[in-house]
Amino acid sequence: MPCRIGITTDPEARQAYWQNQTTGFTNWQILEIFRSKTAAKEYETFYALRHGCEASLGASDSPIIGREPATEYDWWYVYYFDYEKDIA
Repeated sequence: MPCRIGITTDPEARQAYWQNQTTGFTNWQILEIFRSKTAAKEYETFYALRHGCEASLGASDSPIIGREPATEYDWWYVYYFDYEKDIA
């Protein structure tokens, strides 16, 4: 079963997004929380390489209506989940 790892400032919204983009979505976890995007990206890259997960490298949060865009110094969550396949 493939796995995916990524970063976000809004884990609930990102979880809902991936539940709608994949089949067999399971094992959602927040692995770490960082105060900077740079630190979160470093951890994401390390974890993806070590565990063979697909990483959302270069991805960032889309602006959310009623919320300011994410900045380097927001709280950044590193998430992980397993899935069967992408829908699309």
